Amino acid sequence: MKKVFFSLICAFVLTLLVGCAQKKELYVLNVGDYMNEELIEKFEKKYRCHVNYTEKGSNEEIYQTVLYDQYDVVVVSDYMIDRFVKEDRVEKIDLSKLSNYKESELFEDARNLLNSQSKDYKDYFIPYFWGTVGILYNTDVAGLKEYVESKGLGSVMEKNSYKVGMYNSARDALCLAALYNGSTDINTSDETILTNAKNTLKSAEYTIWGEDNLKEAVASGQLDLALVYSGDYLDQVYKCSVDNKEVNFAYYAPEVTNIWVDGLVVMKNANNRDLAYDFINFLSDHANQAENADYIGYCPLNETVFNILYDEYEYDYSKEEFYPYNSKRLMYKFVSVEQYNKLNDLLEEAKQSK
Repeated sequence: MKKVFFSLICAFVLTLLVGCAQKKELYVLNVGDYMNEELIEKFEKKYRCHVNYTEKGSNEEIYQTVLYDQYDVVVVSDYMIDRFVKEDRVEKIDLSKLSNYKESELFEDARNLLNSQSKDYKDYFIPYFWGTVGILYNTDVAGLKEYVESKGLGSVMEKNSYKVGMYNSARDALCLAALYNGSTDINTSDETILTNAKNTLKSAEYTIWGEDNLKEAVASGQLDLALVYSGDYLDQVYKCSVDNKEVNFAYYAPEVTNIWVDGLVVMKNANNRDLAYDFINFLSDHANQAENADYIGYCPLNETVFNILYDEYEYDYSKEEFYPYNSKRLMYKFVSVEQYNKLNDLLEEAKQSK
């Protein structure tokens, strides 16, 4: 009897081990704090799988990671998607596997933007969020609102008496300085234009070169204004609501600036392609998109989801400051490795003291 009981126990344990060993695995790569992980848990329960979710600090770190590690789904920005496509690292999206995604549900502006400025790679990703690069400023500083709105990019590109922070990104700092100087090409590789952009940044003499810390520095009064992403403003608004603090800052997107689109891609070397599409389809569900957008604070490209945030989540800031489109705003592209290295070298020169 004991032998029979022992055999049954062994069989049961073996069944559990085999079941665990056969559990589907999905590998997802993203930048930090850019997905509501409660949605990942819901996906795991629905599809009886395990999601190995990894975060990195930037698109560039993600690129270095996929060179050596294997992932199924990756979330990256437009110019990095462009690079992935040119290097044959991602597959064309199979829309037949995505019942929840319909391009027709995107804002007309978003469809026009993607078809004009990302037409070479738009078929290789599903849009995630979009936004702008603009100016975050402290509303407690008298006259600053008027200064920012009159100067636009000039408010962070010209030397002034304010405490100014610049985003520590070669692409953002130099390419936007080039736009400020009159260039009409945000992806220019013209050496004269880029050298002039470097000199503009060097002359401005920034209080801080930063990244995520810039939004907090403006809110705390350490800085008067800074170049940031639109989502940085929305993140800080959310933080103030949680901490029950007054919102003493505002965001201004210049007429001419960068408009970015992030997207979900399926890697060509994906191990679990079907589960990858299940994951993207799950995130494309209207309710899940809205939950994710509310957590992250960025603007969805889906018009229905956008309206859910105002109707059901009762967003209390205007749609105008949340909606990024302007026909004069330009998307980044991947030009070349040489261009990438050149921008980084010029940024280091710009940051050196006179």
